[in-house]
Amino acid sequence: MYPKLFTSLTGMSLLFLTACTGTHTASSSSPANAQVSNTSTKYSSLPDKKNVFIGPPEYIPPAPVTKKPVEHKIIEKGGTYTYIPPAYTMARPEKGTDKYSVEILHQKIKKIKKFAADNNYDTTIAFFIDMEVKSGKDRFLVVNLANDSTIKKGLAAHGKGDEKFTFDRKFSNGEGSNCTSLGIYKIGKPYNGAFGLSYKLYGLNKSNSNALKRYVVLHAMGSIPAKESKWPITQTEGCPAVSPAFLEQLAHILDSAPKNVLLYIYFGKA
Repeated sequence: MYPKLFTSLTGMSLLFLTACTGTHTASSSSPANAQVSNTSTKYSSLPDKKNVFIGPPEYIPPAPVTKKPVEHKIIEKGGTYTYIPPAYTMARPEKGTDKYSVEILHQKIKKIKKFAADNNYDTTIAFFIDMEVKSGKDRFLVVNLANDSTIKKGLAAHGKGDEKFTFDRKFSNGEGSNCTSLGIYKIGKPYNGAFGLSYKLYGLNKSNSNALKRYVVLHAMGSIPAKESKWPITQTEGCPAVSPAFLEQLAHILDSAPKNVLLYIYFGKA
């Protein structure tokens, strides 16, 4: 279907990326969602970082040492970059909802508050990803736990599983599954990996206990848009990847948090 495209691709060098290698898609964006304001929290207005993250395959040098030093190393196994023609990703609609459930989110907030307090994690802020929502819609939520308000929203990728591109979602904790794992994660130290600035993730439930073994991390990809799209976005091999601009905002929060922040990836009530 794309003779010129594939001819040019064969002449390109394939670079080793993370275990969460993305399948690149092209997205058309709709108008940006309104920014949720919350003047009562220090996280509602954050300065821009100097770092510019453009996603694969660019390697980003270590950031200046701050409160939490960025480790200068790559921990991922690597993988082959896979190009998926945009026409393929638009062949049929993606399954899922267009908006997250506020009721279910508040159930998860209640659970994360108790978990954080009982296990000595940050009790002021937490991250949530509602995997029931389509990938082109805002489903990564930053929540102020002091008043249960959502202060930031963004897109998040999910694992492609055993398909080259999936229009649904499968969840698994198995090594080599290429799937998203549901459950609560501790967000660890930042480091510079194959996708630049990344944060280690530690699965705290049986459903995501292999996250560290699988090299599932929080990182950015340049192919993920900063605004909502009516088409599915880039998929990974299990990492909850976000846009470069959104990762910058998350990094400010993570780097200033007094304790480890929790990430809760869920699907409906699961």
